[in-house]
Amino acid sequence: MKENRFFRFLWRNWENGFSSRFSAGFALLFSSVMMIVFLSLMMRSDMISDRLIQARIIGANSTAVVLFADRDAGKELLSSFAASQSIEVAYLFSGNGELLAEYKEENAPSTGILPEDMRRNGYEFGMQHLRVVQAVTHNGDDIGFVALRFGLRQFYQRLLGYVTMIMVVALAAFFIMKFLLFRMEKLVDKAESHLDYLAHTDPVTQLPNRHAFNKKLAESLEFADQSGSEVGLILLDLDNFKVVNDTMGHQCGDALLHMLSQRLALAARSTDIVCRIGGDEFVVIMNSISKASVDVNSIANRILDVLAEPFRFDVHEFFLTASVGSSLYPTDAEDSETLIRKADTAMYSAKLKGKNAFEIFLPEMDRVAQRRLALESSLRRALERNEMVLHYQPQIDLRSRTIIGVEALMRWDHPEYGLVSPAEFIPVAEESGLIVPLGKWALRTACLQNAGWNDAGLSPIRVAVNLSARQVREPGLMQDIGQILEETGLPPSQLELEITEGIMMENVDSNIQLLHSLQQAGISLSIDDFGTGYSSMAYLKRFPIDQLKIDRSFVNDIHQGGEAIIGAILAMAHSLGLSVVAEGVETEAQLTFLESLGCDVVQGFYFSRPIPADQFLALLRANSKKEPSDWVAG
Repeated sequence: MKENRFFRFLWRNWENGFSSRFSAGFALLFSSVMMIVFLSLMMRSDMISDRLIQARIIGANSTAVVLFADRDAGKELLSSFAASQSIEVAYLFSGNGELLAEYKEENAPSTGILPEDMRRNGYEFGMQHLRVVQAVTHNGDDIGFVALRFGLRQFYQRLLGYVTMIMVVALAAFFIMKFLLFRMEKLVDKAESHLDYLAHTDPVTQLPNRHAFNKKLAESLEFADQSGSEVGLILLDLDNFKVVNDTMGHQCGDALLHMLSQRLALAARSTDIVCRIGGDEFVVIMNSISKASVDVNSIANRILDVLAEPFRFDVHEFFLTASVGSSLYPTDAEDSETLIRKADTAMYSAKLKGKNAFEIFLPEMDRVAQRRLALESSLRRALERNEMVLHYQPQIDLRSRTIIGVEALMRWDHPEYGLVSPAEFIPVAEESGLIVPLGKWALRTACLQNAGWNDAGLSPIRVAVNLSARQVREPGLMQDIGQILEETGLPPSQLELEITEGIMMENVDSNIQLLHSLQQAGISLSIDDFGTGYSSMAYLKRFPIDQLKIDRSFVNDIHQGGEAIIGAILAMAHSLGLSVVAEGVETEAQLTFLESLGCDVVQGFYFSRPIPADQFLALLRANSKKEPSDWVAG
C-alpha cells in the first residue's frame, strides 16, 4: 500500500512537471510561428510596395518610348534592370499589345504576352514569382504598359534567415526556460520539503510534533487493524517543568528538553515513535506489541530510569521527574482520539499519586475522570450556591499553651457528594483557574470572620490563609488584599499569608517584590510545607518571611528519622530569627518532643480538628477562661 502511494506520488509529480514544460514549450512555439507569419507578411508587403514603386518609375519614363514606338530607346531603358538581381523579365508594350522592348535575365524563361487580365495596374504574388503591371499614360490616357516579373529567391533567402534566427532564439529560450523551470522546481521542492519539515517537526527536540503524531498514530492504528496487532501509547508529562523556565530561562529549558528527547529515543525501541506534542508533553507510539502490558511497563520504567539521571546545563544540575500514563489499542479504545484520552487519564492518575509515577489505564480511572469533570462543572457554581465553607484549626503557642492563631481551611459541601476533600477539589480548581475566585472568597471570609471575633471582645489572634500559585501570579493581588482588609476592618497584623516553597521559586524576583510589599503593609508571611521542596538557608535569607511551617510528614516520622530533620529546621529558622509552626501534631509524644526542641507553635488533631466558625468561637471562649496549664486536646 505504501509502495502504491509512493508511485502515485511520483507519477503525479512527473505528470505535473511534464504538463508545465509542455505548456511552456507550446506557448514558445506558438509565439515563434506567429512571429514568423507576421514577419513574412511584413516582408511580402514591403516587397510588393517596393516593386510597385519601381514599376511606376519605369512607366513614367516610358511615355516617350511608347508614343514614338522607339524600340531602341525602350531596350536601353529596360537594360537598366541588369543591375537588379531580383528582376527576371521586363516587357514594354504599346496600347494595342505590341511588344516594343524586352529584358530577360540570362536563363530566365520567356513568358510571352501577358494575359488580358494583366493589362491593368496591379500585381500577382505567386509561389515563385511576383508579376507587376504598370500602365504607361499620356494626358490621362493609357498608351501602353510595362510588365515586370521578379524572382522570389532573395525573398525566401531573407525569410529563411529570419526564420532560422527566430528558431535559434526560440530554441535557446526554450532551453533557458527549461533550465529555469528545473531550478525553480528544485527550489520549490526544497521549500516544500522545508515547510513539510517545519509542519511536522518540533524545532527544539527535532522530534515529530503533534501534527505528525496524529498522522503517525493513524497509520499505526490502520496497520494494527490490517495485521491484527496492537498499539501501545505512552503519554509523558514533566512535573513542575515551568519552574525551570521561570527560574533559569527558556534557553535552559529548551536545552533540557533536547537532552530529554535524546534519552527518550534511547529508552524506546527501534520500532517505537517518540513525539513531542506540547510544551512539556511527550508521547511514545509502540507498534506491533505482542505482550502489551509487559512491553508498556518496560518502556515506561526505562523512561523513568533515564529521567532519574541528572541533567547538566552549563554549571547547573537538574533533576526532572515525569508523570507517565499508557493505554492500549484496541483493548482500551477503538480510535485514536479515545486512545489518547485514556492515556491522558492514566497520566493524570499518576499525577494524583504524587507524580514521578507510571500508571496503566484501568476502566475505573474513567469514573474518576468523570467525577473530576463533574466536580469542575459543579465548582464553577459552588460560590453562587453558597456551597463553600471555611473550617478553622487552632495554632497553639507552646510557651503559653494558648490559641494565638488559626488556619482557615476551605471545605466544599457538595449537594450530591457531601463534604468533598480539599485534596480532591483544590487541584481541579488550580488547573481550571477557579482557584483565583475561590481564594479571594476564602481570604475575604477569613478576614471578615476574624474581625467578627474581635468585635465579640475576644483576644486578637492571627488568621492564616493559603495563597495558590495562580493567586500569586495575579497582578492585582496586592490591591485585592488591601481592599479586603479595608472592607472587613481587620488589622493587617492579624492576617498571615501562607505560600509554599514551590510557588515562591516559580518567579523569584517578582515574588520577592510581592513579599516585601505584603510585609511593609504589616501582613505576616509564612512558608507552608517547609522541608518538601527547596529547603535552603540561602534562599530563606532572600525572602522577607516571618515563619516556617514544618510539613506534617516530618512530624509523623519523628521516631523514624524525622527528629534530625526537625531539629535542623528549628536551628536554621531560629538562627534567622524566624518562628516555627509544626503541623500534624496528633500525639502527646510528638508534642513533648517538639517542645523539647524549642518549637514555637503547634497545630494538629491533638488539639482540634478543623471545625466550623461557630464551634471555633466556642473553643476560643473556652480557651480564654482556661489557665495555660489546663489546655488539653479538644
